[in-house]
Amino acid sequence: MKRFHHLVVAIDFTPSCRPAIKEALRRASADGAKVTVTHVMDEFLLRELSRALCSTKEKIMADWKEKLRAFVVEADVGGPFDVDVRAGNAVQGLIDSCHAHKADLLVMGAKGSKNKPHRIGAVASKCIRSAPVDVLVVRDEAPGPHHKVLACVDFSENSAKAVQCGLHVAAQDKGELDCLYVFQSAMALAMDYGGFVPGLPMEPVDLEGASYWAGELKNFLEPLTRKAGEIKVNPVVTERVNVREAILDHVMTQKCDLVVLGTRGKSNLRTLLIGTTAERLVQHLPCSILAVKPDEVVDA
Repeated sequence: MKRFHHLVVAIDFTPSCRPAIKEALRRASADGAKVTVTHVMDEFLLRELSRALCSTKEKIMADWKEKLRAFVVEADVGGPFDVDVRAGNAVQGLIDSCHAHKADLLVMGAKGSKNKPHRIGAVASKCIRSAPVDVLVVRDEAPGPHHKVLACVDFSENSAKAVQCGLHVAAQDKGELDCLYVFQSAMALAMDYGGFVPGLPMEPVDLEGASYWAGELKNFLEPLTRKAGEIKVNPVVTERVNVREAILDHVMTQKCDLVVLGTRGKSNLRTLLIGTTAERLVQHLPCSILAVKPDEVVDA
């Protein structure tokens, strides 16, 4: 099962950072991993502070390192950590920090708005898309432990990695893992009419197709869950036209508190997940999200 070795936590000094710090240190403690908290200063702010305080950029960044350390200590989440302050674009700075520390997980707060509480922030959204490592987005109200984990399956190598990550989290948190595959029968696609008809019911209409895909899912999961031990793994197959709605329905009805999904595996829509299903999904999920990158991206 997947283990993490070095976690980078993105800090912008907002309240949503605290659940992210707490979750990162909890995960790191379980895995024996290192944690680096990173803040990326805006270049304009750094320049103006330097001018106003008659100080050097290096001195100001050193001061902000102490502010960063104090912020984490005041969060009272416990656990050892290192600090890293950089200047420049927030997304690129976090990516550079991940590279510099050879991190394999970037942890961030969700920072949703009041009008659209499930919307994640722009920086988190861009990191899910472009960071070279797995990205964990922690909801303010949903830090771990995670008792119900959902792994989204599309039979790609990346979704196999998502299952392994889901198993690891479920094992650490003494939870259970649902592995969901959404299939679209020819009948379902024919009935879509560009989205002008209601979605199909949760119970499969194509019973033969449902049986076939249940067998495929069982075969896909068998080598991945062979050493799952006492972890309860629930294979779930459902037929829907809209994959995103099917996943959201499962999250809501089963009260999942973490969704693990691949960000570059091929979906059954024959499109890149990060371009369609996953990218839209992360903006609507009410729970925390672990976006898993393929090994060739993580190792790059």
